[in-house]
Amino acid sequence: MSFSSNLLKLLAGLACLPFGAAMASPAEAVPKVLGRLVEDNEGFGGGVVRVSDGRGLVIEAAAGSARPGVPMTPETPFEIASVTKAITAATVLRLVESGKLGLDDQLKDLLPSKEALGFNPEITIRQLLSHSSGLRHYWTTKPKDRGRSFLQDFLADPGHDWTPGEILAHARRLPAKAPGTRFEYSDTNYVLLGRIIEQATGEPLHSVYRRLIFNPLGMRSTWLTYREPQRGDKLSDRFEGEENLTGVPRQSADWAGGGLASTSKDLERFLRGLAGGLFQSPNSWSIMRESLPTGTPDISYGLGLYRIQLDDGMGELWGHDGHGNSFAYYWPQRGITFTGTLNQTENDWWPLVEAFMEGDADEVSIEESEQLFGYAISTGWDSLYMDRGVNSLPGEGGYGSGIQWVDVSLAYAFGNDDYLLLDVWQAFSTGETTYREVSPTLTYVRAFGDLELSAHYSFTYGYGDSDIYSNELGVSAGWAIEIGDVTVVPSVNYLFNLGPDSDAGYGIAKAASSFLTFRIDANCPLPWSFVSLDPWVGFGVNFGYTTRGEDAIAFNGANNIETGLAVPFQITSDLTLSVYGAYSHALTNLTGTSSNTFWGGASLGLEF
Repeated sequence: MSFSSNLLKLLAGLACLPFGAAMASPAEAVPKVLGRLVEDNEGFGGGVVRVSDGRGLVIEAAAGSARPGVPMTPETPFEIASVTKAITAATVLRLVESGKLGLDDQLKDLLPSKEALGFNPEITIRQLLSHSSGLRHYWTTKPKDRGRSFLQDFLADPGHDWTPGEILAHARRLPAKAPGTRFEYSDTNYVLLGRIIEQATGEPLHSVYRRLIFNPLGMRSTWLTYREPQRGDKLSDRFEGEENLTGVPRQSADWAGGGLASTSKDLERFLRGLAGGLFQSPNSWSIMRESLPTGTPDISYGLGLYRIQLDDGMGELWGHDGHGNSFAYYWPQRGITFTGTLNQTENDWWPLVEAFMEGDADEVSIEESEQLFGYAISTGWDSLYMDRGVNSLPGEGGYGSGIQWVDVSLAYAFGNDDYLLLDVWQAFSTGETTYREVSPTLTYVRAFGDLELSAHYSFTYGYGDSDIYSNELGVSAGWAIEIGDVTVVPSVNYLFNLGPDSDAGYGIAKAASSFLTFRIDANCPLPWSFVSLDPWVGFGVNFGYTTRGEDAIAFNGANNIETGLAVPFQITSDLTLSVYGAYSHALTNLTGTSSNTFWGGASLGLEF
């Protein structure tokens, strides 16, 4: 499969990497780090790295096995996955130079009407190249008709040889966004570009690659897998965990978005050709680097190329990486290219670049193959402490008190579909009422596609004018539904209190012994990628609800209707500021306060 590597999100960390005097011995550090990375593959994938400058080779190393019993060498070919997109984009630019295509040509004029049917006819070549067409990623997006997804059909038949027409037939069933609004990575764009290239030239895609890119640049060990014979040495094995992706006919679905095989030397030739020599006009290289923000700070996307802006005057990197940790990046300010692979999806090639810049392998941190742990800390303020539709803290006039709070979370992933979450919440009242609360919660979450089930246990200790103890069990189920750009998540939540025990007759522990909510949350993206609108609405039902005081009488029935709107701002990829406002109408007023309650607040969250 062909995906853009999530590791690009780590590249912004280049700001603190030294260069120059600190680069004591990169020739020793890079091979050493490559060995550590390949060792982390645990026998599933050998690696190669090549670093060159304008004068020639600087560092070249290989480690591990290309396949059982055959060592990896610097000349060993490997599947380059989504690095293919840069080559497809360069092919399109060459056809633009020759007048066969125009960047603003529209889809309706580029493909036969039957083939373009089902896609927005006004999508342009430029939008396809920059992933701003609004077309969704056929590998991961569920179809509008809720039928079988492409990935389901792909996995069901390993021996199937996929044609572009079959892939596009799946892509037509996907929800689409308006073109030209924002970046969204999608292989669908590049399958269409492959067909546009073939339609414009009357040749198979691999023949056009060879005529316009490979032959002019001397890329003799590069070929389109499943479409033409191998060139040079036999292809090395590429793995997704322990699964070997190489030589499986269904991988033909990568095609124009990720189907090429190459070597580190050929990829270096390609990068240097882009920077000078391949294009007839120097404007083509400039046009290819006109980039859009991706939503990750300091990382944007041009026409088939990522651009990573480096801080402290270090310049920028241009290039692409691929599923399997293949990589090809050019550092124009230093004239340096980084090319190679780890042949393993569950790893990270970036420490190789870090080793070159640090010059010391011991200074390079290598993460585990899978990120098992996640951490988050957040803090905020709420104008009222609302719990299950009730003002939980008495304040002046009995209306309620606000709180300041801090929340720390630790998540442990058992796999892609289930994880354990430990959450500790600390709150402090901000009104007249003296109240503090600490509440640790342990939650298990299991996902079944778009359905997410969870169960939790929570202990609450509230201390102030009185001490309150509460034990709670809860279960919930939520289903994510995509409607165009909007994601809607209806959910049901049931909470059961084992307790409470309190030396006074008020507080959160006396709020409910059993409570059921029906809720709908939504995420509505805005044209600006850093902000969205997150509305919600909920309805609560009580079972054995008790009011404050010694003479409390249990109540069963409808509790409240609640609605609100949060506006999260993505300050960086890890830091989010969110503000919200909410309203609750008490269907049964159990506390003697206003039936119509308005409140709001703000939070700041940091994820690691």
